[in-house]
Parts: sequence; structure tokens; C-alpha cells
Amino acid sequence: MIKQLYKYFWLTPVFIFIQIYILNQVLFNGYINPYFYIMLIICLPQITPRWFLLTFAFFLGFFLDVFEGSIGFHSTACVMIAFIKPAIERIVIPKNTIHAEQDLFLQKLGFKMFTVYAFMLIFIHHAILFLLAHFKLATFTDILGKITLSSFITFVIIIVCQFFFFNSERRK
Repeated sequence: MIKQLYKYFWLTPVFIFIQIYILNQVLFNGYINPYFYIMLIICLPQITPRWFLLTFAFFLGFFLDVFEGSIGFHSTACVMIAFIKPAIERIVIPKNTIHAEQDLFLQKLGFKMFTVYAFMLIFIHHAILFLLAHFKLATFTDILGKITLSSFITFVIIIVCQFFFFNSERRK
């Protein structure tokens, strides 16, 4: 299990680099910003110890906050989805669907199950992030649009990444 979690440590700088230097530079219409880095939290195995899940999520969000100059928005959103991730897994992923130590990839969960599971976590993450960063009652509909569109774009990027880069995981 510990050996399996090491790959997430090695992937973290890559995902942070992609997020900061590529995705944060590409604002679609100045309105939509995909947050691809949360795929690391989404794909952690079910058996991941709670303390590791919360600590990993905090530091992942913290590093993004440091590089973006925000004041805890990403770390708060990441810790929140890490906190509710086990509950969503119990609701969406039936028992004995996969082994608890397997990564939660699209190829292992199946398209329908992964999309429901991933989109729920993505939407919650984006809702927390954008409400903390941009909340004003006068612009609530704008924030709701930004949450929805950014969640959808993030979801599409994660699905495409799952199909192309994690396709070899199915064979294991």
C-alpha cells in the first residue's frame, strides 16, 4: 500500500506544474478555469488511510495556494473533498466492485460509475473554491455558471487523461 502511494508523491510536482504553467494560463473566455490537479485526490485508492488522504490533500492545495498567491482557497477545497471522498465512494461505488487497494481509475470502475463519482467530487471542489474566492450575493448566478462550466471542463480533461494516459492500468 505504501509503495502504491509513493507514485502520488512523484506525480504531485508534475500535476502542479501542469496546473500552474499551462492550465492557469488558459482561461476560457476569462471565465472558465479547469483544475486538473484534483485528479490525484480522486484516484487515490479506497483503502488510503484517512490521515494520509487529508494530509496529502492539504499539501496539494497548499502548494497551489503558494504558487497562485491565494490565501488557502485550494487547500480548503482539497481538504473538504478529501474529507467527503470516503462517503461518496460508499454511495457511488458498490462493495466488491474493485479491490480496495486499487486506484480509482475510469478503466477499473467503468464509465458510468467513474463519471458520477468524479463529477460529484469535482463539482464540490469547484463550488467551495469559487464561493470562497469570488462570493458576492450580487454575482451568485455568475459564480454558479463559473462553477458549472469549470467543473464540466475539468471533468472532460480528467476523462480524456484517463482514456489516454491510464489506459495501461486496465491491463494490470
